[in-house]
Amino acid sequence: MLRLDTTQTTTPLPAVRPGFVAAYMAAQVGAYIAFIPLLTILLPLKAAAIDPAGRAEVLSQAALWGAMTAGLAGVVAGMIGDRTRHWPGGRSLWLIGGLIGTVLSYGLIYQASTLTSLIAAIVALQISLNFMLNPLAAVLPERVPAHQRGMVAGFTGLAYPLSNLFGAVVIGLWLTAETDRLVAVVAVTVAMVLPFITAIIRTTAHHAGRIDRSVSLSALADRDFLLAFASRLLVQTAVAMNVLYLLFFLDQETNVARVLPSVRIEVVAGGLLIVSTALAVVAGLVGGRLSDRIGQRRRIVFAGAALLAAGALLMAIAPQWPGPLVAQAAFGIGVGLYGITEAVLAAEVLPSTRDAGRDLGLLNVASTGAQMLAPSVALAALSWVGEDLQLVYLAGSALALMGGSLVLALRRVH
Repeated sequence: MLRLDTTQTTTPLPAVRPGFVAAYMAAQVGAYIAFIPLLTILLPLKAAAIDPAGRAEVLSQAALWGAMTAGLAGVVAGMIGDRTRHWPGGRSLWLIGGLIGTVLSYGLIYQASTLTSLIAAIVALQISLNFMLNPLAAVLPERVPAHQRGMVAGFTGLAYPLSNLFGAVVIGLWLTAETDRLVAVVAVTVAMVLPFITAIIRTTAHHAGRIDRSVSLSALADRDFLLAFASRLLVQTAVAMNVLYLLFFLDQETNVARVLPSVRIEVVAGGLLIVSTALAVVAGLVGGRLSDRIGQRRRIVFAGAALLAAGALLMAIAPQWPGPLVAQAAFGIGVGLYGITEAVLAAEVLPSTRDAGRDLGLLNVASTGAQMLAPSVALAALSWVGEDLQLVYLAGSALALMGGSLVLALRRVH
């Protein structure tokens, strides 16, 4: 029988300073840059280069294997990190290892020339990424006091839209050669993550308290936690489906090639991502401040999910230009409202502050699960109707709306 643990942390954490928050935010953005541009542009282009005729299937299989690896690697990385956080350097050791593995994995991606070698490279990358992302996620509950977690979570919630913007501008618009694109991702990731590592490498997580070597799933007995988990899984699946198949959708389902004949399709995709990301940043900052003032986080998160659903629906029913532009604008506003406000909501819905690190890690399984569910749903849709990607976006719209609706049923958060 699962048991809720309501024991609270007795030793208060010292307040974090602006410099720490800035370095932490930069590290989060750098870690996201390690995989968001890959999903939006680099992996679809690599799949098309390996098998032009079966590119959607190659992309789906590589993404599916990567997501399955991420789910397992995230759990293993969390367990190892919990048991070694008292070592000199603490979780920083695994953060360094994950960063090195990420750099090496991009070399494997560059060399991949078959589906098997591409899958192997993506698996290696996902293992490395999770040993980098998990220590970063543990920083919030272990080093940031409760009264600052909402603020810090709001800033780190910008990691997704900012990494998306990097992918759109640098990878989609500026650089054209595969080598240049891969080197840019690796260089920026290292440059943004390394300063945070150097800032914390000399300190163990001495605020982490006693070392709990047990494996507990007590949070799964909590109704609100389960609802938040399911909501994140469904909405993030819709986001992943939009990102993963946007390039192919523009090339296959729209009239962009006729309307903009002199513009490469990846440039169009990059331009749309710039628009949606810019709107996501603005909407997220406004939504976060608004939720603090009115205390109605559930409604703002639902509004974001509803806009996500509307954007995906518009992609499916109005694929001709400028339909995708309007759709991605609505999608971007939805991502901003949902993503940043939901990050704060997630910190508030945890059943135990003492086990916040473990429970946040468990909640993050929803994000990796979404990366697995997205290609699975897409593969099912493609096997049903062939190569019609409009059904993929219809499915994404339904998932986003269902996920947003679940948030309205939360009891501990207004």
